[in-house]
Amino acid sequence: MRAAVIGPPDSATWTLFTDWCMAAGRSPLPADPITLAEFLAAHPAADPTQRRRVGTVNAAHRRAGHPAPGRSQAVRDLLDARAPWRRHRKALAAAAAIAMLPETGWPTALFARRDAMILTLSGAGLPNTVISALTMGDVRAEGGGELLEIDTGVETLTAGTELVSAGVSPAKIWQAWADVRRIQHHLPSTRRVAQLIEGKSLPATAPAAEDAPLLVPLDRWGATPLVPEPLSADAIGVIAAGHLQGRPTRHKPVNTSAAHAVSEETAQLDSAPIILDQDTLARGLEARRRASELLAGVDDELDDVEARADALLVGLLELLDDPGPRN
Repeated sequence: MRAAVIGPPDSATWTLFTDWCMAAGRSPLPADPITLAEFLAAHPAADPTQRRRVGTVNAAHRRAGHPAPGRSQAVRDLLDARAPWRRHRKALAAAAAIAMLPETGWPTALFARRDAMILTLSGAGLPNTVISALTMGDVRAEGGGELLEIDTGVETLTAGTELVSAGVSPAKIWQAWADVRRIQHHLPSTRRVAQLIEGKSLPATAPAAEDAPLLVPLDRWGATPLVPEPLSADAIGVIAAGHLQGRPTRHKPVNTSAAHAVSEETAQLDSAPIILDQDTLARGLEARRRASELLAGVDDELDDVEARADALLVGLLELLDDPGPRN
């Protein structure tokens, strides 16, 4: 049975695609990326024709509420023979940029972990819009190895081969960032995240929720929004481009040890027990009596000041009304 056309895509192209799917025993709607890739390979044509075919199939899927299979990496590679080569060069540049990121300091190391995650995904060829939409459940280490498995909503990619060849471990980058997101999710405090960066012990927590955004905005102090929201595709593009072009944003380190020491000392003082002896009440009453005696004439003094201020105001108003010479 031929799949119904959803909306007004190119009828001839859609008919060709659905007929081929029926003959090959594949589902035309929804179609997986491999089906679309095999369809394109079975029907060679000029690049503009193939791009129109992909656009037609994508449009039908979007109108039916399905992911567009033409967004997959396999299909993009078929449409652009140079795409794998460009992705390889981008991955090597990402590996070089990751090697330059700081590993210590606050909040510099926090931004470094986030940016390493962005560069890993960008180096894998993921568009910024896809990276922005990823959640914590969409990324995982592949079977305990160095590579990552990424669910893009259209396909599941194995990413990071070029990075591993360059001496960078995508799985370790992912785990370091997942630890940050775990603390941000369950213990939302920059102090707690700083302790994680510094290697200090923290309360045991579960991983971040699978539907939590993978990447979130950070202010200059390393704090996240009160309501977690994904880092925008535009921001991801700016961050990745800055590193790949050798012009990353510089984050000024902050010395947190002194602040943490003061905070801990204050906490100890606040938690110290208060011991009251039998004379505490008597000393308090005596202090109130002495204060009452010292302040007994304050009301009269304030009244006198107010009277003189009123007199000065009256004189000023008279001067403004009649600025002529006075005897």
